[in-house]
Amino acid sequence: MRRVSLVAVTLATILSATACTSPDPTTTAAPASPQPASNIQGTFVLRAQNLPQVGTVLVDGNGYPLYRFDKDTAKPPKSNCLEDCWMKWPPVVDTGDLRLDGVDQALVGSVVRPDTTRQVTIGGWPVYRYSGDAAPGEAKGHGVGNVWFAVTPQGKKAAAPPANNAAPASNATN
Repeated sequence: MRRVSLVAVTLATILSATACTSPDPTTTAAPASPQPASNIQGTFVLRAQNLPQVGTVLVDGNGYPLYRFDKDTAKPPKSNCLEDCWMKWPPVVDTGDLRLDGVDQALVGSVVRPDTTRQVTIGGWPVYRYSGDAAPGEAKGHGVGNVWFAVTPQGKKAAAPPANNAAPASNATN
């Protein structure tokens, strides 16, 4: 009986060690919680750029506009785009290495999301990308649901939404 137990423990140890060192991606463990699509490592560029349809807004290093969500809060900063929301509106994750161009450093911060990722904020507002923007300079997310807006370098809503989103014009400064 003792010998069978020793063999079982040895076999379990070998199998466990093999599973942990296997280069086959199908045998590696999945993360405990899903990570936002924009959770990238390295330098993240945040710059002001004039887009004809919305005016001067923040874009990432590739020229894709960034957005704010009216259901979030700026004081205190809090992201309310959770669960299924972040799949369409991935949060801009603070990589710890932000490069700013045309953005006041004093307005840039971050907030810890419930999934423990740190999200970039502008003027206190958490910022996001929109999965529906297929090319740099597009701002298809601006005005969606009358709660998503391209964000200015000051953290405010950009100019009136494009007519194709059928949302009322807004020059709000929130």
